[in-house]
Amino acid sequence: MDSTPAHPQIARLLVALAILSLCLLGVILTDIYSSGDFTYWIWATPLIALLALGLSFYEHRTRTVFRPATLFHELLHWLGLIAAVFLVAYFYHLGVISRFSAGLFVLTSVGLTTYLAGVYIEISFLFLGFAIGLLACGVAFFEEYLYAFAIPFTLVAALILIGLHYFRKKSSPPPSSQIKTDS
Repeated sequence: MDSTPAHPQIARLLVALAILSLCLLGVILTDIYSSGDFTYWIWATPLIALLALGLSFYEHRTRTVFRPATLFHELLHWLGLIAAVFLVAYFYHLGVISRFSAGLFVLTSVGLTTYLAGVYIEISFLFLGFAIGLLACGVAFFEEYLYAFAIPFTLVAALILIGLHYFRKKSSPPPSSQIKTDS
């Protein structure tokens, strides 16, 4: 009897894409809703934990020896993330940290927890945690330097549009009512 699941790579890829999509959606929602609360992260984090636990169960379901202690350790691992998210949400609701900072803290916590799951539980989570960490760094960088890029980009785009309009106006033939005919 084969002890590995039929499609472990596909399962790993689907779970990784789902977790990464949830993180990206969280970043987008946190950035879009300036007055929104932290409800998304409070619901998404247990879903991320369930996806990871489901993958772990899927990959280890055919083992002849089932260890409840291993499942308990994995459950505690992900419950630690959920507790950290609730703590960050509490800090946000108290006004100690901003919404954007709270979103970055949660994203970083998800990345770190996923990375550590890759070290101790499933190696594919190691790369996923690293990718989530890079996403957090990219979001922070983009937010910090948004105006440094956006203002010059907007000015260049405006100059290009003005130039296109000016050259199109200059190169187009005059309207037929302005053309003089000899009669």
